[in-house]
Amino acid sequence: MRKGLVSAGGIIGLVIASGLSSYAMAAPKPVRKRPFSEINVGAMISMTGSRFESVYRVIRSPDGAGAAIQDGSVAGTTFPLNGSDNVRTYFADGVRITTDKFTLAPPHTDGIGAITGSGKCAGGTGVHQKERCTYTFTGTYDLQTNIVKVKITGTDTR
Repeated sequence: MRKGLVSAGGIIGLVIASGLSSYAMAAPKPVRKRPFSEINVGAMISMTGSRFESVYRVIRSPDGAGAAIQDGSVAGTTFPLNGSDNVRTYFADGVRITTDKFTLAPPHTDGIGAITGSGKCAGGTGVHQKERCTYTFTGTYDLQTNIVKVKITGTDTR
């Protein structure tokens, strides 16, 4: 009888423990909103008409180092130039897709000009699949070297 009670108690404990662990696995993760900053350095690799493509090295971000490909276009041929783009940023934990609107200020005599803009997350893969974010960015571009440096600051929710 005693063996039966101990066995029954053990089975009940096992059922409760497995139920709790199943709940823990099935329980939705809390949504986490956090500020972030990111630094990207890259270069424009092609331009055809008003369309361009640039590649970037992500130097610092909450997701670690990464790489990005930017496909965009500018409206007009005189500064300041307004434009828009789509960016795919590749991290170890997935791909983040973003869309941006930006302005290129007139360059100084040395060929360096300012960039300002804003953007938002538009999905992705891995941890970025359901990520939502908004951000602003500032930086510089160099007409002689095609080098672009951008600092991004914003908030994201996963």
